[in-house]
Amino acid sequence: MAAGTPIARPLGVPWIHGSPSAKHNTDPDIQAHAYDEHTVILRQNKAVNYEAPFLFLLFGAERAVLIDTGATAEAEYFPLRATVDNLMANWLARNPRDDYRLLVLHTHPHGDHIAGDGQFADRPATTLIGAELPAAWPYFGFDRDAETIARVDLGGGRVLECLATPGHHERRRSPTTTRGPASCSPATPSTPAGSTSTTGPPSAAPSNG
Repeated sequence: MAAGTPIARPLGVPWIHGSPSAKHNTDPDIQAHAYDEHTVILRQNKAVNYEAPFLFLLFGAERAVLIDTGATAEAEYFPLRATVDNLMANWLARNPRDDYRLLVLHTHPHGDHIAGDGQFADRPATTLIGAELPAAWPYFGFDRDAETIARVDLGGGRVLECLATPGHHERRRSPTTTRGPASCSPATPSTPAGSTSTTGPPSAAPSNG
């Protein structure tokens, strides 16, 4: 696996959009779309929760990150952990390695982005970072500098750049305030190469702003 320039491409997927009767809905509880070999976009079924949030599972050479955990806590109705476990098992079958970990982050603390956190609380080899300010900001370093760019290294050249951004929740991170969690986006390609990664809080670099 070698890192290269990210390539924008059409999603090429029709997203499930609910049905007149939730009781008779036959769509999967979670729709999983592989954008590429190392990037999976998940969407919760509207029949399970009307918010139908999108979640993102990104694979690096040393660990994966799940961004947000959806709008439903109960695994019976929203089997997020089982889905993630299956996706990770399939990825590891294609890309064998030992001691592969999962990091769980959030965009902000609204209920439709954090409800599934409990499914990962006892998952082995998993680091769950709470979405609320007291947990999220120290992890990203925004408590020291709200204008920093926090880098989360997944290994193999895949790095997320996380910014404090304004949004629709008072605890979202913003480059000009000290309120709220962070937005993360891939800063490097989704095709990881084998290299070491950080396992603690991400390194922070000054922003250009």
